[in-house]
Amino acid sequence: MNKRVSKFLEFNGKTIYFVASDGVYWIAVKPICEALNVEYTRQFKNIKKDEILGPALATQPMQAPDNQLRNYAALPENLVYGWLMQIQSSSPELQKYKWECYQVLYNHFHGTITGRKELLSAKAKAQLEMDEVMNTLGPDLALKYDRAKRRRDQITAELRKLDQEVINEEFNLFQTENF
Repeated sequence: MNKRVSKFLEFNGKTIYFVASDGVYWIAVKPICEALNVEYTRQFKNIKKDEILGPALATQPMQAPDNQLRNYAALPENLVYGWLMQIQSSSPELQKYKWECYQVLYNHFHGTITGRKELLSAKAKAQLEMDEVMNTLGPDLALKYDRAKRRRDQITAELRKLDQEVINEEFNLFQTENF
């Protein structure tokens, strides 16, 4: 088994460590609770009871902030962010984290929706210009047709790229791993 201990992130003056094991990043639960100022024992019990998180919870040896190797209850990284969003606490640190998560989710999905709508609108306008040119003769309109066709092709390429990104994100979101 290939294991490596590394620094994960700094949050609220606390250092969060993880261990990488066979391509899975395991994040210690207790340091995250301390950084968010939420009660660890309660969160540990909630995780154990959860139908998704409970089976994924594992004990992992990790580097503690005092450079000692300790066993920590840990979750795989792909589940940590969702777990944090379901914690019920009035902790200002947690509330700040949740607010940032809501903003990230909104920006992602809103950008995807409005970005696609804007590209489809631009593509429709380009197609209308092309149709106009096709129904009219003349060198000026032929040049206009060429420009509109190139723009439509650029927009189509952007749409394909955006669609592929969304497909990849959805695939990664629902991809299951064995723990």
